[in-house]
Amino acid sequence: NNNLTDGVDIGQSNSSDTYYADYQWQKNIEKYNLRITSGATIEKVKANSDLFSGKNYKTNHSLYTQLDKKWNRLNISLGARYESFSLNSEDKYLINGDSINELNAGKPVFRTGINYQAAEATYVRASWGQGYRFPSMAELFVSTNQSGLEIYPNPELKPESGWSSEIGIKQGVKKDNWMGYIDVAAFIQQYEDMMEFTFGQWGGPDKPFFGYGFKSVNVGTTRITGAELIMSGQGKINQKLRINIIAGYTYMNPISLDLDQVYAEAANGLELTYKNSGSDSTMLKYRYKHIAKADIEIIYNGLSLGASGRFNSFMKNIDQVFTLPLIENIGITGINESREKFNNGDIIIDLRAGYQLTKETKLGLVVNNLLNREYVSRPANMMSPRTIAMQLALKI
Repeated sequence: NNNLTDGVDIGQSNSSDTYYADYQWQKNIEKYNLRITSGATIEKVKANSDLFSGKNYKTNHSLYTQLDKKWNRLNISLGARYESFSLNSEDKYLINGDSINELNAGKPVFRTGINYQAAEATYVRASWGQGYRFPSMAELFVSTNQSGLEIYPNPELKPESGWSSEIGIKQGVKKDNWMGYIDVAAFIQQYEDMMEFTFGQWGGPDKPFFGYGFKSVNVGTTRITGAELIMSGQGKINQKLRINIIAGYTYMNPISLDLDQVYAEAANGLELTYKNSGSDSTMLKYRYKHIAKADIEIIYNGLSLGASGRFNSFMKNIDQVFTLPLIENIGITGINESREKFNNGDIIIDLRAGYQLTKETKLGLVVNNLLNREYVSRPANMMSPRTIAMQLALKI
């Protein structure tokens, strides 16, 4: 990656080299219906960036093994992985009272899952697995200014770890020329030291906007529970006409498990908790509780016509600063008005049509945001109005 600006765009220059290698070994022991998979992965990143405080070197090593065993209709999977991270910076940082320029972390993670074929087209599954994520260079070292809001580095950021579990059932359905499936699942995810960009006064009064801005911090223990329903089907009306349908709905309840935990202290001495930093502490920031999607496509000879729709419920919790007069003083206005106007969520419908001119060429028409809805993906980020585009695809 080379985005060197040669001093034209001051403070935005960056470049990096990434080296990646993966070795995997697999052995099938047919006598025991057992498959063994083992391997090692290494990734090395050398970055030189004004945004990320100069030169930084990141290395990620991992060793992994997985066993897959089959007993009649039952499949069992067991896996383990060890993740090791190291990060070196040309600058030294004060972390826990020590001036250092090297960070190291490592942790084993495990996973297991089962899948049982209860009937000819009925599958029951359950899984549990751990995860571990080391902070990215951006989260640790990014330092930039956007529209008057400063983005601050946080070299004291801790790795994020957690686990997730799911139980579900998938049922195949067939009637005449129609076939498809229905999949229902419930899930739970829990994170320790979850990382999240948070607003606060991280700099002194001599900084832009009196030191207010965003910084990635560990916000404590969080949990996400929910359920998901997916339906998919394909019908062949005759030799020339067929219909494809897929639809899904997800319910989530993302919460902080300790609303009063002080997870950071701002430069002005304010102690930040999930209760006092967001607009609605009943759920995690910038999340939707309800998400629904649907897509239908009709294909007749070389002609196709499709429509898709998606629904996101109201984003209840955002950084509280976006709802205060403070943010309007730097020219970002209308946020509260837009949240009041669109408090029932967003419904977006897209259309598409295509015709296969030849085996190599296809002509298409795409209409995004058919109803020309006003909506935002996050505070102060208005999405595109209705757009119409023609496409010509050539397969070489």
